[in-house]
Amino acid sequence: MTALLTAEFRKVLSLRYWWILGIAPLMVGLFCGALTLPVARQLEYGFGDGVAEAVAAAVGISLALSLVFLFAAIFGAVATGSEFAHRTIVTTFLTTRGRDRVVGVKLATVAVIGLLYCIVTELAAAATLVLFGGGFEGADLGSVAKVLFIGLFCALMWSLIGAGLGLLTRSTTGSVLAICAWVPFGELIVSLVLHGLGLGTLASYLPAQVTWYVLFSAVSLPEDVTLEMTWPLAPLLLVFWTVVLGGLGWWRTRNADIV
Repeated sequence: MTALLTAEFRKVLSLRYWWILGIAPLMVGLFCGALTLPVARQLEYGFGDGVAEAVAAAVGISLALSLVFLFAAIFGAVATGSEFAHRTIVTTFLTTRGRDRVVGVKLATVAVIGLLYCIVTELAAAATLVLFGGGFEGADLGSVAKVLFIGLFCALMWSLIGAGLGLLTRSTTGSVLAICAWVPFGELIVSLVLHGLGLGTLASYLPAQVTWYVLFSAVSLPEDVTLEMTWPLAPLLLVFWTVVLGGLGWWRTRNADIV
């Protein structure tokens, strides 16, 4: 198992896409850390004390983390889908005892890289926040730490969602297009349709919206803001979507006639 895991990491790290996909969230994290909190602290003069932390978390950290989740999912889809596109999965299956071991190692590798994206982006955002934003003075460090920890959890879930989609579709292009279309646009359109049909409650159960509820439920929001979903339902639903897509991808890879 260790040899298989080592081989999988070497395979991923020998290609360039794993670090190329991490550049976008890293750059956004750098700029968000440098600019968001200083701007938010200026808003406190107009909206009162305590606004800066909420705005910085809602706009700055959340924007950087949202890109981390998106690119972690894309990485997962590319890492698994490309194996089928280039037929390298056939050799791996023929030289390994059991497909479950191969799929398990792939998901573990994708999860580690997804967490790495999030850790690097969070460290970059925190470093620029300290250097250019005056640090965390006046901020609730407990809430900041909670948001960063939840970011790791969501990045892990989305990397596995992407990997599951890649295993399910067995197509890199199809999986990446599906993620890029669904996260920023598709889910919004479906949500609007559901609200139009009087089924707006169902919209809050969709994966991207669940992720926002997981993230924002850890932030101290103004008293007049009420979330439709909080802990522990929100993270459980995100785990549910991960298990569904990851499980379907695993099931199809395990039973399909690939070799």
